[in-house]
Amino acid sequence: MKLTTIIAGADVSIPSDQAIDRAAALATKHGAKLVIVHALANEGGVDGATHEVVKQLGEVTAAMKLEIARRLDERLHAMRALGVDAEVLTPTGPPGEVVAQIARERGAELIVVGTHGHTGISRFLLGSVATAILRHAPCDVLVTRGNASTRPFTKPLIAVDFSAPSKRALRHAAGLTEPGAPIELLHVWQLPAGSIGASLFGADRFPWSTIRDAVLSSATQKAKHLVAENSAIGHPLHVELVQGTPMAMITHAAERGGHDLIAIGTHGHGGFRKLLLGSVAEGVIRHAPCSVLVAHSEHAGETAKFKKA
Repeated sequence: MKLTTIIAGADVSIPSDQAIDRAAALATKHGAKLVIVHALANEGGVDGATHEVVKQLGEVTAAMKLEIARRLDERLHAMRALGVDAEVLTPTGPPGEVVAQIARERGAELIVVGTHGHTGISRFLLGSVATAILRHAPCDVLVTRGNASTRPFTKPLIAVDFSAPSKRALRHAAGLTEPGAPIELLHVWQLPAGSIGASLFGADRFPWSTIRDAVLSSATQKAKHLVAENSAIGHPLHVELVQGTPMAMITHAAERGGHDLIAIGTHGHGGFRKLLLGSVAEGVIRHAPCSVLVAHSEHAGETAKFKKA
């Protein structure tokens, strides 16, 4: 995936700074434009506040804005000194919606955001800003976590269900990975609903092992086809087929294998809107032990074109 414009969400926190560093490194690698966005909240009055309180709050707000502007200006000059084509925008409005809107206006291919907390990105998703970015993003979203490395990812894990979105996740993750580094593909399979219960009737009436063999055979053939059609991707591909609960198996595999990136595709025209409704995808993102690339569908963020449910 060739990147021409990258959006980095900024809130002047350490995770945000790490996300900006990652975005700057990607911009350098791809020769892309980097747009750092810090959304300013709409200022509202305080009910019942005295004139003195309002004055003090105004002074604090003004001081915070100056400090934020100073920090962002320092980062901007440092990146430009390194040859990064960067700019800073400080629009007013709901941060999540603002970041997504600017990504849409600039035709960005990637949004990079940082995470807070120590257990995956569970706390990150609980924030309205993060949720809004992921719901409304018109492009891929890279949620960075872990160390502040600016080097390409070296050990990605791609969750595949052999659908177009998961194939898109593979292609886009490859563009963020160290050239030639192996890529692990993980397909979590399950027996059709009711198979286990039906097996209680006995093998004569319900040969569930036959169903199991058929599911595995189909997955194996699809895996071989996926590897073959991506033979020119520039990375050795290895597919692992495991039975179990997708969310648990994906996050466990990432932790067990020491992976530094999980890539997962989204379904539906609403981009992340439908993804959040799925327990598997939501669970992976909440409990991921590393950075996560959310590869959106072709029409992500274009919710205005479709009727609301």
